[in-house]
Amino acid sequence: MQQTIVFFDIDGVIFDASKFLSIFCEKFAQENKLKTEEAKKLKDLYEEVKKEKGFFDPQVFLDKISSKYSIAKENLDKLWWSEEAFLKCLLISENFLKEIQKKTVIGIFSKGEINFQKKKIEKFSSLINPQNIYIFEDKILKINEVLEKYKDHKIYIVDDDQKVLENFKQVDNLVFTILVKRESAKISDKIDAVIGNVLRITPLLAD
Repeated sequence: MQQTIVFFDIDGVIFDASKFLSIFCEKFAQENKLKTEEAKKLKDLYEEVKKEKGFFDPQVFLDKISSKYSIAKENLDKLWWSEEAFLKCLLISENFLKEIQKKTVIGIFSKGEINFQKKKIEKFSSLINPQNIYIFEDKILKINEVLEKYKDHKIYIVDDDQKVLENFKQVDNLVFTILVKRESAKISDKIDAVIGNVLRITPLLAD
């Protein structure tokens, strides 16, 4: 029997990155008695880092904040890597993944800085084999590489970026593409299924 695997993106699928940034900005503003207008500049700095590197690197972000506000880096690290904040921003639970495991192997296919991305899924470390976790600075460039490793599997890809799903389909039309879509937008014909919430994925997976 053919083995199956479902690859989840992290941001926007199983982790709310926008909420995480807001929590950090609010706590930073409170601790440093910043006005609302000044606190909003932190999000501009976040976008600046993403644009510079093509992905978000938290260390570059924190270095810029440390320099701008003359705050010790270790204090920023403590605030940024708050365990409580990471847990608050999860969009799935352990029970959800355990249900998924009854049907398929679980994998991660994500873009970003590897330590930051892995921290987001740390709570699920016992449920996801590290060999099935793929985190790249540009994941579209790695699609062929990953597909080759799982060529004997039935593959599901869950992402909130249509471009990523379209590229998977272009390489292998048998990949089942699932778009997590929260806003109205034209849906590509390369998308096999659309869900508003990742928790709705279970019925789409083959038994």
